[in-house]
Amino acid sequence: MTGDLRQQPRCAGRIAFLKLAVVAVIAGAALMSACSQPSDSQQTAAQQQQQAADEQTRKEADEKAWADAEKTGTVAAYTAYLQNFGAGAHVSEASQRIVALNEQARKAADEKAWADAEKAGTAAAYTAYIQNFGGGAHAAQARQRIAELSRKEADDKAWADAARAGTAAAFTAYTQNFSAGAHVAEARQRLAALDEQARKDADDKAWADAEKVGTAAAFTGYVQKFGSGAHVAEARQRLAALDEQARKDADEKAWAEAEKAGTAAAFTGYVQKFGSGAHVAQARQRVAALETQGRREVPTVDIQKTCQSAAGAMVSLMGGTTTEQDVNACLDSEQKARDQIIKDLATYSAADKKQCMRTDNYLPSYVEWLTCLEMERDVRKMERPQQFGAGPWTLPKVRPAINTARR
Repeated sequence: MTGDLRQQPRCAGRIAFLKLAVVAVIAGAALMSACSQPSDSQQTAAQQQQQAADEQTRKEADEKAWADAEKTGTVAAYTAYLQNFGAGAHVSEASQRIVALNEQARKAADEKAWADAEKAGTAAAYTAYIQNFGGGAHAAQARQRIAELSRKEADDKAWADAARAGTAAAFTAYTQNFSAGAHVAEARQRLAALDEQARKDADDKAWADAEKVGTAAAFTGYVQKFGSGAHVAEARQRLAALDEQARKDADEKAWAEAEKAGTAAAFTGYVQKFGSGAHVAQARQRVAALETQGRREVPTVDIQKTCQSAAGAMVSLMGGTTTEQDVNACLDSEQKARDQIIKDLATYSAADKKQCMRTDNYLPSYVEWLTCLEMERDVRKMERPQQFGAGPWTLPKVRPAINTARR
């Protein structure tokens, strides 16, 4: 305890000393600080000088950064300038340059995309352009191109289908659906070619059919249907040949029939029907020969006497007077009957001629002879059962006799 009391004065002295030392240090420091600091005016001037130096440095850095950005001339350079000098002297101009460069880049991208789409030339390429540049400078043109390509694609497909079908109906349908299509002219040419081919085929078929039939009616039908066909000239030649052949056949048939009949009337009929036939001269010769022969074979009758007597008999039977007109009528009938007998003499049998043409009868008459000859000839015809069958028959009417005298 006593020890503790002895030590207390020493501790208190030490504490007091330390306090004094601290005070002295603080006072010295204050004194030194007071001696070293300038006055307020001096401090303000120094600050202004420092601010001016700093502002100059900032301006110089701003101008250098702007010069570098302009030299580079890119959006990145101008953007870096704005980031570093947000309040710089060229902020507005830098922003304008960025906008202009972005617009230029957009236009360049637009033009490049359009050039690429044009180069590709497909609907997909134009569609991609519209998707990427819906408000681009060529959006309307791109839509028009897509519509054109779609129409062209449909046009080409329709044409390919028509060409594959190759029919007139297919080409006609194409021209109706695509009246302004790329292949309309060719479609019309193909239609014309098909029509021409069809006409040629029909022409050739009709000609083949006409040749197969080979008749004048067939060739005439061809000419009427194909007036400008490929075979019209030949058809007319064939018609002329057939007509000539038919005329020759008819000529030969008529001549054969005339020869078979062997009468002057038959040969005369041939000449009348075929005035320029192959046997006209021969027919005339035969007529002349038959008439000459007939005149020789037919006895001569005094028809003047016969007619005068016949007229007198009529007067005695019926009264009245005989006129010259009655005699002339009788003479005309007798002459015609004689001519007929001469013409048909070959058709009468020798027995009939012997029986009918008798000059020893009273007042022989050519009319009587002709009536007799025709009746006998007709009766002989009716006596052919194999041709006409077994009777009964009706006898033909005979010419009325002018000469009333009987055999």
